[in-house]
Amino acid sequence: MLNQFAHINRHGATLLTAVLLLLAGHVHAAKGAISKPGETFKTVEIPFYDDAPKDATLFAFRNNLLKSVQAHDVKAVLDVLDPTVLSGFDGEEGIDAFKARWKLNDKPEASALWKELGEALRLGGKINKGQNEIYFIAPYSYYALPEEYDPIDYGLVVGEGVNVRSKPDENAEVVQKVGRIIVRLYDEQNPKVATIGNETFPWRKVGLPDGKAGYIWGKFVRSPNDYRVGFSNRSGQWKMIYFVAGD
Repeated sequence: MLNQFAHINRHGATLLTAVLLLLAGHVHAAKGAISKPGETFKTVEIPFYDDAPKDATLFAFRNNLLKSVQAHDVKAVLDVLDPTVLSGFDGEEGIDAFKARWKLNDKPEASALWKELGEALRLGGKINKGQNEIYFIAPYSYYALPEEYDPIDYGLVVGEGVNVRSKPDENAEVVQKVGRIIVRLYDEQNPKVATIGNETFPWRKVGLPDGKAGYIWGKFVRSPNDYRVGFSNRSGQWKMIYFVAGD
């Protein structure tokens, strides 16, 4: 997160946006990987959590936005953007940059926005309170990894009874069934992609606490560096202030 702040300042984005990102982010004081591939590590369960129901206006706002995303309603999504919305760390600030980043000017139906934003919104989130504003950051997996786990190397299983398979294939042998635990993430250049139930995600190779390795379909495992979305309520109205990925 501190690296994000450096990127923002270098490219001249507003100090307000930088401060919002710092407020929104859980600063991972990464101490390096705690295990090597194939080694065992402690099983840590990370329960799902969602603060949105604690705020009636936020809960209604998110539900309406989810419906707009599911309907691929470009106008409705653009209407909730803050004028300085951040969509990347290389000077991608503002509504025009957001539209360009997500290809909303040409063939918006094919935009990856609907999938990525929909996934972030469905996975809970956390409320933060600033001096004069309230913030909501989703998904919960962005915040949940303990600081001793490097977010580059570790992620979370975001489901219950999730199959870990021996190969990236939905018919492959099930190595284990796991719940909401921390897993090691392996970097694969060209992961196999699978469509299951009309949803398409890449398979992700993971290392389990007992040292075994396998594959989880991407819908059910998430890195803290995957897309996350931040909202701010400054005067009774919720606005999206960033939708970014990376570290």
